[in-house]
Amino acid sequence: MQHRPQKLFVIIFTALVVLSVLSICPWGKWTNGALKDFNLLGDILPQAAVVNEAMSDNIDPELLEFAQEQELAADSMVTQAVEAVADTVVNVPADDFKAPRKNGSVVIEDYSADGSGIAELKSKLQGASDAKMRIAMVGDSYIEGDIFSQNIRSSLQDLYGGSGVGYVGAFSQFPGFRQSVTQTSDNWDETEIKNMKNDNLRTILGRYHTAAVANSKVKFRGSSKIAHAGSWDNTMVLFVAPRSGEITFTGTDNTSEACQVEGSQDIQCVALSTTCTNIEISSDIPGLKVLGIWLEGNNGVVLDNISLRGNSGISHRRLSESATAAMRRWVDYDLIILEFGLNALSAGQKDYTSYCKAMIEVVNNLKNLYPQAQILIMGVGDRGTKSGAEFISMKTIPAMVRAQREVARRTGSLFYDTRAAMGGEGASLDWHKRKLLNSDFVHLNHKGGKELADIFIESLSNSLQ
Repeated sequence: MQHRPQKLFVIIFTALVVLSVLSICPWGKWTNGALKDFNLLGDILPQAAVVNEAMSDNIDPELLEFAQEQELAADSMVTQAVEAVADTVVNVPADDFKAPRKNGSVVIEDYSADGSGIAELKSKLQGASDAKMRIAMVGDSYIEGDIFSQNIRSSLQDLYGGSGVGYVGAFSQFPGFRQSVTQTSDNWDETEIKNMKNDNLRTILGRYHTAAVANSKVKFRGSSKIAHAGSWDNTMVLFVAPRSGEITFTGTDNTSEACQVEGSQDIQCVALSTTCTNIEISSDIPGLKVLGIWLEGNNGVVLDNISLRGNSGISHRRLSESATAAMRRWVDYDLIILEFGLNALSAGQKDYTSYCKAMIEVVNNLKNLYPQAQILIMGVGDRGTKSGAEFISMKTIPAMVRAQREVARRTGSLFYDTRAAMGGEGASLDWHKRKLLNSDFVHLNHKGGKELADIFIESLSNSLQ
């Protein structure tokens, strides 16, 4: 018969083993997202590292590949390789650097060579009433579902004109999540940028959709929930057609217009110049590759939400120059906002020099592909992480923000310190308490997106003064 202390030890040991096994199981993968990965030991051991659920999904394969490249370069004994790495060493800004403020709000930092970046942005916005001012907001799941960007768009359209939501894909994995447009899609296959290593349709959009059968279709309906999203003046489709056929628009009045297209490997465009509150787009061409669809006004601001879940941003180091040049015939951007970093952030990494170097390549590549565009880099927002039984702001976020600011410095771009604008240290806890962040203490909900958009618009207004 065992003594009581021995029984107690066996019980505790068995419980720890069970907890350990449960904590390392990939519950999210096994249950297709019904259950999230978790770490039960985090509530028992205060110093246990807990991986945030938002960052455990969809690890960016190009980020892992880049990290391996950096390791190989660092270990290489070839003088040329060592010198190449040394030439790109990034000087991290001082720890005590504070985001500049004006009239109480964080303002956009201008690191353009001659300090004219803000003035050029102001000029383009003021000219939007006569010609379209195109903005691409490219980011990760932080802006998925048009969160944040939908409110930026509507506010800018209030000020400078415009209608419609701009870019939409032919297919959406979560169509009901987006409030700015209602979408239904049939028979489309999606190709994401992480699966486009040698694809000649690798563009800033980060995806395209292929018609799986003849008569693949997609429908869009405007939304009354977001200002200026209820109707639009032009519907435009960019595509590659493997053979000749038709693309048909069926508009608000149920009348149809069929566009004849020729089979070609070149990017083509068809458009419907009619005011619509809803539209159906169908095609009789199986294998039709749709880069994107644009629902937009005749003038004013067009803001494209380009969200790529799980992406770190570095995939945009390598975009197709020929496809981008072809796409720019119809869609050329005046401002590109990069919202990335969350998928490269971790609780244990304090040095983001390598990520900074990769993003410098990204920005320089975009500047080359879109020479008329201003680039604005958004620093990561505050992110909560679990420490024992409590949530705190992740301690490594300031290092990431410094690295992102340095990208702006080194590329002559604009920079916005999102975390400082949210309130800085502890902001994620406050925003979660006010029901502006989801339970992961990372992602904005629609209410939080509106709050951050209002803060950003006030910052922009103060920056342009």
